[in-house]
Amino acid sequence: MRQTIKDIEVNVAYRWFLGLSMLDEVPHFTTFGKNYTRRFKGTDLYERIFERVLCECMSCGFVDMSTVFIDSTHIKAAANNKKFIKAAAEKTARFYESALKAEIDKDREEHGKKPLKDKDDDPKDGSGSEGERTVKTSTTDPESGWFHKGDHMKKMASQNMKV
Repeated sequence: MRQTIKDIEVNVAYRWFLGLSMLDEVPHFTTFGKNYTRRFKGTDLYERIFERVLCECMSCGFVDMSTVFIDSTHIKAAANNKKFIKAAAEKTARFYESALKAEIDKDREEHGKKPLKDKDDDPKDGSGSEGERTVKTSTTDPESGWFHKGDHMKKMASQNMKV
């Protein structure tokens, strides 16, 4: 908010959009935080605005929905790493995986390389019956699960998904 207010103070286009003249005082940045807390907290106003803008972009052809990319960040959970339960979870199909694998294999073949080994052939990939895998779920924070990145980092974490 502070940077936005600084931009409004010096950018004539922002002032024009907001209906402010060059002599009008720009509101203090805390005004927006207070408005959010007092007027919009607990509402879906910002989500509705975002959805409306997204729908407008899609109707104008600015958004191609044939492929969707997701950024997933793991956030350290407020959970005890030693308090968890093991449970069977269904393996989910990975959208776009087969098309991507075919494209990679074609490229590898063109470069004289062998195709990549299929995950289903890897004995280390999960356990349990076909279509199932074993997962660790925290008993102190059920929203989190066991996360490991290589051998150096193993902890409970939650996913923050961004599309």
